[in-house]
Amino acid sequence: MRNKRENSGPRAATDNRTTSHGGGRILMVLFWVVSAYLTFTSLADYFNNQDEPLGPRLISVLAALGYVLASTALTHNGRRMRIVGWVALIVELGGVLISGLLGLGVEEIGAIRNVWADFGANYFYIPLILPILGLVWMWFTNPRRIVEIAESFDRR
Repeated sequence: MRNKRENSGPRAATDNRTTSHGGGRILMVLFWVVSAYLTFTSLADYFNNQDEPLGPRLISVLAALGYVLASTALTHNGRRMRIVGWVALIVELGGVLISGLLGLGVEEIGAIRNVWADFGANYFYIPLILPILGLVWMWFTNPRRIVEIAESFDRR
């Protein structure tokens, strides 16, 4: 005979989803490789270029850590981490756009090696392109939007 507690308690939730393959994994690997590279180079620039101003070196380190945060958020893909990912990617994109626009008028800003300087030109414009790819991926893989689209097909 079963115990009453077994029948009255909540059942454990099971996740029947399969693992993802393809574009999502490639994007995550790309984010992790770029974030590791940017972190390494920005830390190396921070400690080796003591004659340059502290501000751009510190911004470069913080931008690289923002990529690590965005990579973690894209990999985890939980509800709270999606919010963290949106914020991290918007900050990264905003930082590279603002720094690039400021560098157009002030040559000294673009002359200092920085992740965001000159729209990421020192890093083959990856700091400009990668947040856009991440934001597009976050938009298209939003679980709520996917469910809404699936439900709209079921109603037809």
